[in-house]
Amino acid sequence: MKTSFDLHTLEYDSWYDEHSKVFDSELAAINKVLGHIHPEQRFIEIGVGTGRFAQALHITYGVDPSRGMLELARKRNIVCVQAVAESLPFKEKSFDVILMVTVDCFLMDLQQAFSEVYRTLKTDSRLILGMVDRNTELGNLYEKKYEKKQHEKGFYTCARLHSVKEVSECIHEAGFRDITMVQTLFRPLEMIEDVEPFRSGCGEGGFVVISANKGEHNTVDKYSKNNI
Repeated sequence: MKTSFDLHTLEYDSWYDEHSKVFDSELAAINKVLGHIHPEQRFIEIGVGTGRFAQALHITYGVDPSRGMLELARKRNIVCVQAVAESLPFKEKSFDVILMVTVDCFLMDLQQAFSEVYRTLKTDSRLILGMVDRNTELGNLYEKKYEKKQHEKGFYTCARLHSVKEVSECIHEAGFRDITMVQTLFRPLEMIEDVEPFRSGCGEGGFVVISANKGEHNTVDKYSKNNI
């Protein structure tokens, strides 16, 4: 059975062509958090979609439930596996870095997904998550768009935005520590004609990149609900 993502793959992918500077801004913020990745490190994107971010970041592996999305990702030289984030078909401690970009809003079970990410990451490895923060102007705009399209059979019908606070608490509950953030997209999308700046924290930029570490014993905990 084809999903809405299978039926609207090209529509989804073409959005990035129409909003190239938005994509470049999100990519710049991810790169800032990501830093240097050694070639020997195993790097996978969960919710790889059509492979736009994976290709730009030289990520080898990708996971997505949509067969149509994966067909396009494979054309971008991504080694793909069809699966959902809540049940990853990998052994424990398989990866050095896991990336998730605008995936949280489509997950059926956020907590289970992050528990699976934690399981499949090696010790002293990282989760990098990019998301649209519900508690921003961009988040409010998207929520209205999703509500408007609920009657349509598109990929908007299953989307549910989260706040940074919600996602950070789930990540922390899964066992991650040293949670830090970078934000970007401070202006309406139609006004973005160049790469947006980024700065630490959250609350102003519509797109937030969260970094979280899986330590051996996670004895150091810099996370605080008061900072979100």
